[in-house]
Amino acid sequence: FTISTGVIPVLLLMARRPEDMGLEADPERDRQPETDDGLPISGEPPPARYTESNYTVRQALSTRAFWMLSLFSVLCFVVQAGVSLHQVPHYIGQGVPPHLAALTASTFAFGQVPGGLLWSLLARRVPLRFLLSAAAVIMSVGAIGTGMSGSLSTGIPMGFLLGVGVGGVHLLLRLTWADYYGRLHLGSIRGLTLPFQIGGQALGPIIAGFMFDATGGYKMPFTIFGIMVAFAAVMVLTATPPSPLPQGSARTVQPSVEPVGN
Repeated sequence: FTISTGVIPVLLLMARRPEDMGLEADPERDRQPETDDGLPISGEPPPARYTESNYTVRQALSTRAFWMLSLFSVLCFVVQAGVSLHQVPHYIGQGVPPHLAALTASTFAFGQVPGGLLWSLLARRVPLRFLLSAAAVIMSVGAIGTGMSGSLSTGIPMGFLLGVGVGGVHLLLRLTWADYYGRLHLGSIRGLTLPFQIGGQALGPIIAGFMFDATGGYKMPFTIFGIMVAFAAVMVLTATPPSPLPQGSARTVQPSVEPVGN
């Protein structure tokens, strides 16, 4: 059943790139006719704003933004996993019945849904590093608020707020990697950066557990997590987009198959 409903339709209906369908990712207005080499017939190179810089892994590693975004991923996902996996035990320890304490986890999950819609709309108008910073600030407020909370009246809003921030970080990081480094080598670059994210998610619950054993509660661990992600919010502002590659290095994405209809 899973293969028939979740795998086969994807194989039949999804294309690898817009170019495979004879489309463009970002169509230009008043585009000039081009030669087979991708240059306008006039012989002049296309404006820089229309040129997609596709960084290789080696080129990406030499940019400051790569390391800033990777460290940002570690810090944010330490907090995401550390708080979300321990928030229910935190409220149970505060005397909230287990079946009601579980509502905070559900609220955290549901908060990521409208959060994704909000951030995707803002991403059209606001630089991505500013949005990443804002999402991290919201995570910080949610983490510290959860640690200070002892009842559902504050726990549910804090869980929702944490979900909005986490949903933003998930979405915006994907957009930022593609926007900064292009599409051609994105899979290789993301393959190199995902261990940072997964490592953070693996460490978060362990760190929270050790701090709980040391302090006897979750107020201190969640507060420290909030400070960590607040630091990440400031740090990511320095992750400015890398400079465009030289004109000869900015490769055009070619269709992997003959465009449909040709």
